[in-house]
Amino acid sequence: MNELAKVAADSVGAAHCVDVRKFTDGMFNKAFLMLMDDGQEVVAKVPKPNASRAHYTTASELATMDFARRVLDTPAPYVYAWNSNAQSHSVGAEYIIMGKAKGVPLSQVWDTMVLPQKLQVLLALVQIQKRWLTISFSHYGGLYYAKDVRPSSASHYVQDGIIMKDSGFVVGPATSRDWHDAGRAGLDIERGPCNQYLRSIGERETKATRVLKPPKQIALFCGSKLYQPDPKEKLTALDHNPGKITAIIDWQSCHISPLFNHNTDPAFLHWDGLEPENLELTPKPDLSGLSSEEKSAALRDYAHLNVFIAWRKLMQAKIPDLFKVTEFRKTASYGLLFLAHRMFEYGEAHFQCLLVDLKDTWPTLTAVRGQTLFPLDFSDAEVERIKSKCDCAVAGTELVAQLKETMGELWPDKAFIDHEQYDSCRAALVKIKEQLIEHTYESHWPFDSTQ
Repeated sequence: MNELAKVAADSVGAAHCVDVRKFTDGMFNKAFLMLMDDGQEVVAKVPKPNASRAHYTTASELATMDFARRVLDTPAPYVYAWNSNAQSHSVGAEYIIMGKAKGVPLSQVWDTMVLPQKLQVLLALVQIQKRWLTISFSHYGGLYYAKDVRPSSASHYVQDGIIMKDSGFVVGPATSRDWHDAGRAGLDIERGPCNQYLRSIGERETKATRVLKPPKQIALFCGSKLYQPDPKEKLTALDHNPGKITAIIDWQSCHISPLFNHNTDPAFLHWDGLEPENLELTPKPDLSGLSSEEKSAALRDYAHLNVFIAWRKLMQAKIPDLFKVTEFRKTASYGLLFLAHRMFEYGEAHFQCLLVDLKDTWPTLTAVRGQTLFPLDFSDAEVERIKSKCDCAVAGTELVAQLKETMGELWPDKAFIDHEQYDSCRAALVKIKEQLIEHTYESHWPFDSTQ
């Protein structure tokens, strides 16, 4: 830590660091707010061991932030110093020293903002996303400085239809989570740059299923675009001007992949319900007969849904290409692509079921030309077996949804729980396990013990 503080002070021309505080971080990084003797504040970020591949993750994050700031005019943090080779310096770990974002985290103020202020934030986000969509790349993978990776010989990007060959930036290996999770980091596979994105995904998942130990079923519990993975509390807005986004932070694992592979809806909208059937705003719910807590919950869901619909309407009007992605994500074709992305964890039940159903809509697919026949043939017995397995998978998913609702804040999202809630979470899981075992036992007991 002392060496990291010294590097931070040197990077901004200060004599020394006078204070270090734990800063907001995430699942894959440690972050520290450092105060210098001359009053400057910087953020020091150190990746955790689970942050994906050594060197590549940090190197790609740095180049992506720089590209976003200089080429896409996006308010990304300014980096004072960084090193992606942990063995080459006295700190002994990869690090990034960057400026502290001005303003307040959006997550702290979003729920207290009135509708006009929220719309200002969404309009500002739209302008940023429109700039992101002016760029496409010759390859899929991660973005790097040319000096940090072995580049593709034809690596370039296209901006507003013009080929731009910037010798400073190249496309290299992908660092997104799906190339690292569940043991994939150790696979001997080609990680990019590549031209055939979906083929690369298929080869990766095939290799994973053949080589890696089967994981726990945690799932039961278009053009090559660079897109910020998840603008959530990563957005920072000025408290006196909600319409100005001062910084988008945490670009780790940002990658170049087809646009349909990126999440188009900001997580701070708080909508995780079903897709709205249309873009008509919903009427205010009937609150008669509800308790005060039920009224608050109903009004909260009503507000979240209508803000989400307003976002989609704004997207349709201002970023039609992005809106088309949201429509595509409702189709069975996207469902197949989505499941194939994580076949190793999700298993094959849902995927095979969608394949069976795809036969009915095959002639309507854009890429199907002429009299091209559906390439797969399922016997009646195979269809019955696939549907049965899919029903079991759906039942499992519904069960986990019920458990999640029952446990509330104690639910270990992504298998993690706050330290303060660990004992309570563990006790709740033990109790639920006992209840499930008892219910299963009773439902299969062949004798009627009540008579």
